[in-house]
Amino acid sequence: MARGRKSVGERLDDLIGVFSPARAARRMAHRNAMRMGATYYKGARQSRLSYNWSTGQESADAAMDGELQTLRDRSRDLNRNNPIAAGVTSTFTANVVGTGIRPQSRVDVRDVPMDEDGARVFQRRAERVWERWSPWASADLRMHIEEIQDLALRQIIESGEFLAVRRALATTQGRPYMLALNAIEPDRLDTPARTADRDIRFGVERNQDDQPVAYHIRQTHPGDTLYTPGASYDYKRVPARDDAGRPIVFHVFPILRPGQTRGIPWFAPVIEYFQHKADYMEAVIVKERVAACFAAFIKKESPYSAALGNAEDTNSDNQRLEGLEPGMLEYLGPGESVEFAKPPESGTSFAEFMQSLLRIIGAALGLPYELVIKDFSETSYSSARAALLQAYRVFRVWQRLLMRHLCQPLWELLLEEAWLRGELEAPGWRRYRWHYTRALWLPPGWEWVDPLKEAKAAELEVRMLHKTRADVAAERGDDWEAKAEQAARERAVMEELGLPWEGMAKPGQAGGGAAAHTDEPGD
Repeated sequence: MARGRKSVGERLDDLIGVFSPARAARRMAHRNAMRMGATYYKGARQSRLSYNWSTGQESADAAMDGELQTLRDRSRDLNRNNPIAAGVTSTFTANVVGTGIRPQSRVDVRDVPMDEDGARVFQRRAERVWERWSPWASADLRMHIEEIQDLALRQIIESGEFLAVRRALATTQGRPYMLALNAIEPDRLDTPARTADRDIRFGVERNQDDQPVAYHIRQTHPGDTLYTPGASYDYKRVPARDDAGRPIVFHVFPILRPGQTRGIPWFAPVIEYFQHKADYMEAVIVKERVAACFAAFIKKESPYSAALGNAEDTNSDNQRLEGLEPGMLEYLGPGESVEFAKPPESGTSFAEFMQSLLRIIGAALGLPYELVIKDFSETSYSSARAALLQAYRVFRVWQRLLMRHLCQPLWELLLEEAWLRGELEAPGWRRYRWHYTRALWLPPGWEWVDPLKEAKAAELEVRMLHKTRADVAAERGDDWEAKAEQAARERAVMEELGLPWEGMAKPGQAGGGAAAHTDEPGD
């Protein structure tokens, strides 16, 4: 550019200055700062230390385009072959789903045309409907509803999402209800090759509000060509909901960015760290195995006898193969000596390096180190409790994801079918459907670190009205009403047999339970 000649940007500044001098001044100040190499955020600075930091402005879908399948494949490989990754997945599912997430019907008589007795009867029958249906929840009859919940979470961890289609099967051969789920691996959800519709992304057809309206599902798995050759490119368009708005397709995954169409595997941020750990462990193991093989070297005068008995095997590339085994005695010829490679130390021990990697992995996944490695040997009661409380918060987030997007919709569909069959008495169902299907979902509880201390703390919280008995029972995965009914039955049997009862006292009596206490919390 010639000296004194203004650039396009500077001429634009002059034009803007005619209408808005203040805005033109700000543009000029920013331009001058950029020329001097200054930035307002150090994280955006371009320097020799950050020149290879590649970034982009891709949308959530564009960022995963072309990489989602690789992430899935590597995540599944980790769960198959990496013991730490497999252990993390098992620990996570055991704490989030465990023995299953169960419903507790919660009908408020203030919202429905029903009295307290009618609501109580409805709630008991509704919960029994769920129990009766649970073994038949899977369309292939191979999974209980609790096992479907476990599979859903594992699919979200490994593949980034859980996909299932609602089926209506005939009530034959003992099946009590038509409702059933057909779980589908996410690899089958894809855009047909001959489809040029831009509203279909990764097999999900969306409307102008970005709502899923249909799913394009391959009839067979793309990797199942060994058993179903030639059929993997046949697609079926499955509506997301029926005409009444009830879900047909269950597509569950945590949404991390607006507009995100598909889920990302849970291990995505730490896949490389898992691989680094595996590679480092393999290198250390090989090093120790080699060091353990050679027990002694014997020098001989005759080079012919020294070479006698050595392996002469070669591979397909005519490279000589040498074998190692523990306790080897190696013979050397005259003038020969042995020198082992001594790589420089990394500055840290094996245990410290592995611990650092596992802490990074745990931080990314929201799990404390103790749960990642299952090691509580160096923790105190307070530190163990602090670590577990943080993990519980993470577990509850994932429990709520399953409750809202899988369990509650299934509960509503099931109760509606039971009502249509005349098994539930619910006046005004069509109008009060939402109120009749309200439920408290009970995930598996967690054992207390110190039962005595935490039982006293729970008792105090109940007395101070910070919690209810239902809250305390729910935290342990129990149904408070079921516990109370069972306690009443046990008390009746004990009194009939003339045996002392050490449970909760009757109202007005002194006794052993929380209800018997009348003194102040500090006493």
